[in-house]
Amino acid sequence: MQVADMITLVTNVGFPVTLCFILIRYVLGTIGEKLDQLDASLKQLSQAIESIRRTEKGG
Repeated sequence: MQVADMITLVTNVGFPVTLCFILIRYVLGTIGEKLDQLDASLKQLSQAIESIRRTEKGG
């Protein structure tokens, strides 16, 4: 989002609404990154558990 776009948004809908849009966009982006990290961690955990199960069955 360009500065000119933000200025136009402020003049059209007002400062509080614009601030809410900016904060929502930031929060959604942050949560998206955290969910991606959580997904990767869960996949690693699943692989580790499966590896342990295979080792126990073989031993």
